[in-house]
Amino acid sequence: MTDPIELKNLTLKVRDFGPIARANIDLRPMTVFVGPSNTGKSYLAILIYALHRFFYGGNLPPYIFYGGNLRPYIFDRSLLTYEPSREEGLRYSEDDLHALGSWLRDFTAKEEGDASGNGASPALPEAVARLVRPYLEAVGAHEDVLSAEVARCFGVDDPSSLIRNAITRGSEIVLERHVAGNHGTESSLGYGYSTGRSEHGLSSRIPSATPLPAPRNVEWFRQSSSFFEMLPDVFPNDEHWNYIASAQFGQLASEILGQLVEPLGRVAYYLPANRTGVMHAHRVVVGSLIGQAAYAGFRQDTPLPQLSGVLADFLEQLVGLQEDRRKGPKQPIAERIEERVLQGNILIKSSPVGYPEFFYRPNGLKFDLGLVNSSSMVSELAPVVLYLRHVVRPGETLIIEEPEAHLHPAMQVEFMRQLAAVVKFGVRVIITTHSEWVLDELTNLVRLSELSESGRQGIEGGPYALTPEELGVWLFEPKKRPKGSVVKEIPFDGEFGGFRSGFDDVALGTYNDYAEITSRVSTESKVAQRR
Repeated sequence: MTDPIELKNLTLKVRDFGPIARANIDLRPMTVFVGPSNTGKSYLAILIYALHRFFYGGNLPPYIFYGGNLRPYIFDRSLLTYEPSREEGLRYSEDDLHALGSWLRDFTAKEEGDASGNGASPALPEAVARLVRPYLEAVGAHEDVLSAEVARCFGVDDPSSLIRNAITRGSEIVLERHVAGNHGTESSLGYGYSTGRSEHGLSSRIPSATPLPAPRNVEWFRQSSSFFEMLPDVFPNDEHWNYIASAQFGQLASEILGQLVEPLGRVAYYLPANRTGVMHAHRVVVGSLIGQAAYAGFRQDTPLPQLSGVLADFLEQLVGLQEDRRKGPKQPIAERIEERVLQGNILIKSSPVGYPEFFYRPNGLKFDLGLVNSSSMVSELAPVVLYLRHVVRPGETLIIEEPEAHLHPAMQVEFMRQLAAVVKFGVRVIITTHSEWVLDELTNLVRLSELSESGRQGIEGGPYALTPEELGVWLFEPKKRPKGSVVKEIPFDGEFGGFRSGFDDVALGTYNDYAEITSRVSTESKVAQRR
């Protein structure tokens, strides 16, 4: 077996994109964006969502016509279209497949696969890695797909409109992953996307000197190893060997690509701001869609209003939810949010036309309220409960804009504890926020990680402690030079009391104003008494 390697956190570098002049972040299990309004927090969150859609493959239509029939398309193979057998003639030999097959059998027999998490992973043997790299490099041929997805998610016609104001050279987005060996060596690989005023480009950087990680999907190893056992008898000639080699190396590359861009290689869900308005308008939107569908053949030249991709996806996912008919207990985190924050249950019922309708049943009552008749807090958090219960799975990413919206400070604190529980459950979370209460509770959760499990007992939030490696907080700071925001990490400062977000400056400013006003009131009062 080869020496183990370690994949560092995926780094995302952004330049001249929307309001963002420069950003350099790494994606952690919980990633928090904080800063003044109009500094690019939502821009970066939507960009991350678009990258998820691209690398996971959710940007492509769910079905294609194949042989006259409508069949599902395999999303996670869509980016790996490199076909050496067509472009370069017969490339693979029986020895190539033998090297892959023997490595698979050896790997499976020693049960060194790891099906979850980051950390050390065996490297591919170079005899196998050199035949996988061309597939990973082939991703760079899909700049048109990525451009279309970025434009769709932002609701624009062309991604060039997202270039930072007054900048002509264009935007740049770079994904970089550092790979560390066990002898202190370190190298990197990744992808870069650039957007100019008239052209776009997607480049791949997969150096031959950088080792590639073996997949962690143990089941894939077992199936592939078993498959190779039968190959010599079933496919005895070179043509068939080459065909099978292309398929096998492509599948192997697909598994590795998911790890190299992890977590972007998995599904993400985006809960946009103003969820109250969307939930209240949900029935109207559904009714409008049905009405438009009835006249589709007569109004072909009537333009439909354009939604951003994140909002359209959100509405589509809401429409796809069905009444919960499962037996057994509810998802525990969703249930805790209902119990401790909402103080009631979120329900789904089917409408007469088959579309879902959403209701709220307060604790202790036997009747249901439509969300339009419920508080804005309920409407804001209802999608979170629904997604956690019906949609999101461990390993996937949930992006929430302004989770504190319409929540009392005490409820903001409790909700942050439950989002930390979501992270502990294995779901990655990205939030944008303006709330001091949110950061204060995250500070407590990080500080709790310094205690032993017994030391945390009796403290609210104790079970959900987050280490600094699990939580990253990034400040979007407006600058005059360059004109735009610069994104930098706010390190956890235990002596200061948490994350230096600038919220304390606002509090200090209002206190100083109050002190000045009080002083003047006292002065005027004394003057009035002398008269």
